Amino acid sequence: MFKDKNNVVLAISVALIVLAAIIAIVSTVVEKNRINDNSTKQEVISTTEQTKNNSNNGTTLPPQTTAPVIQDGNTPGKYTVATQNDPLGVRLSPKSDAERIYEFAKGSEINVLCTYNEWAFVEADGVSGWVNLNYLQLKEKGETPKHSSGKYTIGTQDDPLGIRVKPHSDAQRNGEVPKGQEVEVLTVCGDWGYVEYGEYSGWLSFQYLK
Repeated sequence: MFKDKNNVVLAISVALIVLAAIIAIVSTVVEKNRINDNSTKQEVISTTEQTKNNSNNGTTLPPQTTAPVIQDGNTPGKYTVATQNDPLGVRLSPKSDAERIYEFAKGSEINVLCTYNEWAFVEADGVSGWVNLNYLQLKEKGETPKHSSGKYTIGTQDDPLGIRVKPHSDAQRNGEVPKGQEVEVLTVCGDWGYVEYGEYSGWLSFQYLK
């Protein structure tokens, strides 16, 4: 009788030990999952905070476009407006805060006379100006410019050289550069070079640059 009683006590003890071991294992798994969940939540919070900070610091997201980024230098040619929805604005100068003077509808085909950084100079419908190159898709490359960008010296004989608002000899003057002054041509459109000189920006004829 005592032997049977001892066996029962032993069985109960073993069962309690096994139960305690199972509880310990379950507790460990639950705690591990809780730690992982907290880590994931913290990563999400950190990512959200970083996004807010970028927004507050003026960081902009990539433009909404279907066009690949053009990596070449000056790449004139035929392009297609590849905005996703909105029309593409034409600006007076290659700056995002420049005055918007015209716009092209999505899918429009336009002739780009030259490119500079992320901007493209266009002339269409009697309007000339700059559009963001990131919203354009190259369809057909044009001719490689015969001149190159870089530093030049104004080589007029006497008078200062006029800065034109368009790359044409009959275009309105937007300023002037004295004889002998050094300027930097940022991009080339035919026989004209685009410069930013003091408060003025526009086109100089290569006829008077050396």
